[in-house]
Amino acid sequence: MPTATSSVSLPRLSRVLLIIGSLSLLTATQLSALGFHALKNVLTPAQQASWHWATELQFYHSLGLILLALLAPRLGNSPLVAWAGGFMALGLGLFSGTIYVNSLGLAPVGQFAPLGGGSFMLAWFLVAIAAFRTRAVAP
Repeated sequence: MPTATSSVSLPRLSRVLLIIGSLSLLTATQLSALGFHALKNVLTPAQQASWHWATELQFYHSLGLILLALLAPRLGNSPLVAWAGGFMALGLGLFSGTIYVNSLGLAPVGQFAPLGGGSFMLAWFLVAIAAFRTRAVAP
């Protein structure tokens, strides 16, 4: 088993994306359980549906961050991948975060969820551009 002093290493970008993605998966799991168990009798059916959608998108895009961590070296550690990771993380906060806060009625945060959705879309578009710019390897 590798230790902290072993020769296993990751590029900085991959390490950061892997950490953010993993921690976001942790919180998505916690928030999903919270919504299903503790908030079942607190949220309206519409709020429960919104909460579920927020956790589902958080799961998908947290896995997306981990995918980016694994792909970054294969894509030449392109700055586009770093930007994509940043937009994906921003989307997590804006999309899922806004829905969580609105569902709980904690603060009037407005309608930032569409900006988060746009951040997700921009992130995936940047990944596509990075992949397009990467030289193809002959089979």
